[in-house]
Amino acid sequence: MNTKELIALNNEMRTKLSEKNEAYYSKILIYVRLKLQLSEHQSEEILMEILNHLIEAQAEGKTAQDVFGKDPIHYAEELIEQLPNERKRNIFWFFTGIAVNIVGYVLIIRGVLLLLLGNFTEVNYNLPLVTISIIVLLIVLFIISVVSFIFRRARRSLINDSSTFKDSLFAGVYAAVNMGVFLLIIYTLPEMGWTIHLSAWTSILIGTIIWGSIFIIKKMEKRKSLS
Repeated sequence: MNTKELIALNNEMRTKLSEKNEAYYSKILIYVRLKLQLSEHQSEEILMEILNHLIEAQAEGKTAQDVFGKDPIHYAEELIEQLPNERKRNIFWFFTGIAVNIVGYVLIIRGVLLLLLGNFTEVNYNLPLVTISIIVLLIVLFIISVVSFIFRRARRSLINDSSTFKDSLFAGVYAAVNMGVFLLIIYTLPEMGWTIHLSAWTSILIGTIIWGSIFIIKKMEKRKSLS
C-alpha cells in the first residue's frame, strides 16, 4: 500500500474512534506528520498501526490514555525517535523540484507581462542569469523559512494547547515580514551576470515546457507508486 492510500485509509478509519480518542490520536498524527525530515511512508505505516491498536482497545472499553499514557505528545516523541529520517537525496530532489517549478512559473508570468506591457511601453527582453538565479534561490528560502516556522508553531500549539488564532497571527506576521524583506532585496538587486535575449513568447514556451515536464514526471511517479 502506497503513502496516499495509507493516508486515505487513515482518514476513513479515524471515524470509528470516539470523540476523546480521536482528539488524542489526532495530536499524535499531526505532531508526527509535521516532522518533515521523517520518512513519510514509514510514518504513515506506524500511524496506521497505532490507529488499529487504538480501535481494538476501544472495542474493549479502553481509552487512548489507558493505552498510550496521559501525554500524546510525549508518546509521539517516543515514536519519532524510532522512525528513520527521509533520505537526503529525496529531500534534495524535493527542493530542486520546487526551484525548477518556480522557474517555470516565473518564465510564464514574465512572458505574459511582457506581452501586456509591450502594448503600452518599450520593454527589456534581456534576462540577467545570475540575478534570476538569486531570485529563485530567495523564493525557495522564503518558502522553506515560512513553512518551517508554521510547522514549529503548530507543534508548539499541540504541546501547549495554545490559541489557534494567536498561532495564525504569529504565522501571518512572520510571513509578511519575510515577504517584505524578500521584495526589498529583489527591488534593490542589480542586474548581474550574463544576459540572454528572451522574447515574451519564448519565455512562455520554455516555462510551459518546464511546468509540463514536471507535471508529467509527477503523473508517472504516481502511476508507478500505484502499480
